[in-house]
Order: sequence, then structure tokens, then C-alpha cells
Amino acid sequence: MDNHEIVEGIKAGDKNSFDTLYNEYYLILYRTAYLILGHKHDAEDVLQETFVTIYTKIDTLKDETKLKSWIFSILKNSCYKKYKNKKREFPDEHILFKVDTKTYENSEDNFLLKSEIHECLMKLKPKHREVLVLYYFDDLTIKEMATVCNTFQGTIKSRLNKARKELKKELEKVDETFLTRREGIYEKQMEPRV
Repeated sequence: MDNHEIVEGIKAGDKNSFDTLYNEYYLILYRTAYLILGHKHDAEDVLQETFVTIYTKIDTLKDETKLKSWIFSILKNSCYKKYKNKKREFPDEHILFKVDTKTYENSEDNFLLKSEIHECLMKLKPKHREVLVLYYFDDLTIKEMATVCNTFQGTIKSRLNKARKELKKELEKVDETFLTRREGIYEKQMEPRV
């Protein structure tokens, strides 16, 4: 089914069309909500709210070619509404450990890499973290991200550029700390026993 058939099917009340849309977007939307919110239950709530909104507001979608960005806009708005209600900002300390991504394997090196990236990601401003998640985890284009974030493409490019620089700085700090600790361990090992 293409977007037009899915949208028209949902408008007509066809359960199979909605199931097709759900199966296509469920995992990517859940992962995105989880990376933004940091809690499994919050992500599940937002995901459910997103699909209810999609079903009830499908008539407001005027251009089926923009279905993906329309869906991500709904998800993003639901996430921020959840924040506002709870008056908190990216609370979970272990988001990347919990998110099932195909790019990571279960080796010790990848565990450490995920830990470092996670710590650094948590230090970024919410809008910078958001663009990194949408761009690198969800593979959205700059144009789609501008639609989702309700801003200009130039603003998205600027945020993405700043976010990359901030993330790089944070990763460099982690590398320095790691190297300092490692050197300290080696120095202790090389000291003669008395």
C-alpha cells in the first residue's frame, strides 16, 4: 500500500489500512519517543496518544506525500506536552542502554561507546538533542525535520551544526577523562611493590 491508499483507507474506516500504518511506524515512533522522553511508560503513553491522534485527525492531512513528517509532528507535540505536564526535561540516565538499535552489538566496547554517547547526549539542550535523534536515529531529511519542528530548514541546519559541535566537545571531555583514568591505572601498575 502507498501513502495515498493508506490515508484514504483510514479515512474510510478500513482497519487493515490503519494496521499497515501502525506496523510501518510503530517501532521508529516508539524509539524516538523513548530517546526523547527517557522512560518506557511515558514513551508508550505518547505512542498510544500519537496513534489515536493520527486516527482521529487523518482528515486534517492535506498532502499524503507529507504523511511521515505529519506523524512525527504529532509525536513531537505529544512528547512536549508530556514534558510540560510533568515539568521535567530528559530525565532518564540510561536511555541508550534500553533502546534496541540494530547498529550496536552486545560487546563490551559497544557498551562503553553507548555509555559515553548517552552521557554526552544527556548534556545537550533539548532542541539540539531532538535534531540529532530525528536526523541520525530516524533518518529524517532536513526538510522533514523543519516540518516536524515547525521551523525553517536553515534553523534546523544551524541546530544540527551546533548539536554536532556540542556533542563532539562532550565526547572529547569523556575521552580526556578516560585517558587520564587509564594513565593513572597504568602508573599504579608500574609502581614497584614495597
